Amino acid sequence: MSISKFCSIETRQIGEPLAGTAPYAKHFVLITWPKKYWQYDALESKGGFPTGLKKWMKSQSAISGKVSVRLVSRKELNNESVDIYIYPEKICYLNIKPEKIFGVLNSHFINECSLKNIPKIIKKDQILVCTHGRHDKCCAKFGQELAENLRDQLKDQQDKIEVFDSSHLGGHRFAPTMIDFPSGSSYGHLTSSEIPDYLESRKQGMVYAEAYRGSVFLHDLIQVAEAYAQRFRYSKKWNCQVKISDLESLNEENFMCVASFNSVKNCILKQSEIPYELKLKFKLKGYKGPSGCNSINQSKLRKCWELDTHLPENIM
Repeated sequence: MSISKFCSIETRQIGEPLAGTAPYAKHFVLITWPKKYWQYDALESKGGFPTGLKKWMKSQSAISGKVSVRLVSRKELNNESVDIYIYPEKICYLNIKPEKIFGVLNSHFINECSLKNIPKIIKKDQILVCTHGRHDKCCAKFGQELAENLRDQLKDQQDKIEVFDSSHLGGHRFAPTMIDFPSGSSYGHLTSSEIPDYLESRKQGMVYAEAYRGSVFLHDLIQVAEAYAQRFRYSKKWNCQVKISDLESLNEENFMCVASFNSVKNCILKQSEIPYELKLKFKLKGYKGPSGCNSINQSKLRKCWELDTHLPENIM
């Protein structure tokens, strides 16, 4: 029996890997809606939120590739109109009446131009922190603290970055969970004490690999490999971009790939000091732990990918 009341603490103690657990989608749709109206299933929220959006999301995914709809909130919101943000397109539709949401989304996804709803470019970066307490109490406890501390540390950059409370982002056992747009970098178990390191990595155009789950725009094994390669890059203090190629499934429990490391402008190290490529191999390993706070004493076996390559230590 677990001695913890929170699945996030239990998962951290078990050591389940973060790499490759980001919630993948080809399209992310963010809709503003006051958090006080959110239900366990956010797309069934109250306060006049339109019904049927979950069904629409499923049917549109079959046409356009996976579409993920999330609700976002901040203090000054009301339910008279919504803003809709769409990634990776990085466009938004502002001041939309709730009953017009379906029309705007349908027009967008069939590329139909509407003079009534002209998209605008999203000018600010947006950080989403899951604080969806009705879905899991870890998100309320750990997510709310992180969101508030992020806002406090970014108060001098409000013209460039905004922090939203978000509905469920997947993997509440990794709470607090977070997605940084437009990059799509997903994080878990990010503590308030790590915010300065995260923001410094972000400033350098790098992911903060210590809490990195992966890119929400990378699918399946590529996401796993990229996340582990980022962790290795971070451990070496390399300021470089990571790219995964030559991915090959060896069998059901092993795969391999090539990770490329390309230095960026203003990097202290020269490219000659960073290995251009490394071959990486991965294996599946089982982890037994809770799926959520409501089932804290009901363990679930998950198969997670782990790095199965001895990485060189004698390089910079």
